[in-house]
Amino acid sequence: MAYDVEKMPLAIKFKKLLRFTKIYGIRRSVVKAAGRLQKPKLKHLVLGISLPKKQFVSVVGCGQFSFSSICYFIYWKLGDVFLSAYDPDTKKRDALTRFYGFKGKSDSFDELIEQPGLGLLYVVSNHASHTPYAIRSLEKGIDTYIEKPVSINWEQFNALKEAIKNTKANVYVGYNRPYSPAVKKISSAISSKQQPLTISYFISGHVIDDGHWYRAPNEGTRICGNLSHWLDLTIYLMNTRGQVPRNFKIQLGYADVNEPDDNISVNITTEYHDLINIVITSRTEPFEGINETLNLQCGDVIAKVDDFRRVSIWQNDQLFKKSYWPKDVGHKRAILQPFLPPSERRDWREVELSTTLMLHITDMVRSRTSQAEFELNF
Repeated sequence: MAYDVEKMPLAIKFKKLLRFTKIYGIRRSVVKAAGRLQKPKLKHLVLGISLPKKQFVSVVGCGQFSFSSICYFIYWKLGDVFLSAYDPDTKKRDALTRFYGFKGKSDSFDELIEQPGLGLLYVVSNHASHTPYAIRSLEKGIDTYIEKPVSINWEQFNALKEAIKNTKANVYVGYNRPYSPAVKKISSAISSKQQPLTISYFISGHVIDDGHWYRAPNEGTRICGNLSHWLDLTIYLMNTRGQVPRNFKIQLGYADVNEPDDNISVNITTEYHDLINIVITSRTEPFEGINETLNLQCGDVIAKVDDFRRVSIWQNDQLFKKSYWPKDVGHKRAILQPFLPPSERRDWREVELSTTLMLHITDMVRSRTSQAEFELNF
């Protein structure tokens, strides 16, 4: 990303930590700081003592999300269950394994996947590697959690669908917004309404430098890396209201065609008269991290979500308001899907449809196309 925490003045570091404690609480904010600064010794400030457990969970990809979210929520749910971790960046791998007390660490993915006792693999690596790692895991019958996006092109996606069809292992996907309490509340209000949806999203995203791995041509652009979250949430909400459209008309607005995936608007209409607008911008680095708002209308339901810290829902003369502290964008329940009842696990078919939509729009962005129509097949 554009900012380097280690290069920040001490006063700004402290201000950032203080601001994050007001959003996420002290414990998780310290873990976020430990991940950014690669300081495993900070574990003594936030992690309690865990009794020995069966170690069966491994992680491929040891970046900030693994450090501050994946392993954090698993640790506080299950304790010391981590088997092994692999990342080409050995500094990140070593910091993660020391902080969370992994049984060991791997020098290659081949070594990781052959570890005796591996029962659940979290794939949290660079986007282009999600599908290859997941397929190898599923072929060995290992339950697999795939962080978003599940695939970055059609070839990968078709191969992944085939692997899922041919395995008995469980598959979990890391799209977290549907698990946020604000979205769950909205979902219950619009469930089975079968009326047109109007949704407007505004996302202030991270600034990503030219040299960041997100920018590599094979990583799927920010459509796969970022916009996929809100495309997936849209499909989830469409399914919740009782109708997933087949016919999509897409209009893209590029602020700069030379940077087509950075400051972009996506307008979607369907045969059900849905109207969806997504604006994602990255003109400055948000000090408190990514910030997003959502406005929705479906029949007599009007809803507003402010950065997943507050939700308001109007339905005729009824008004529901709630604030969430710490901020809850759904990461905890999404990450813990393997340990939730089956009814609370994400429907793979929804993810399949949202990935199809994402890949169509990715193709449009790569070719600088402004308008297109296509049909979802299901």
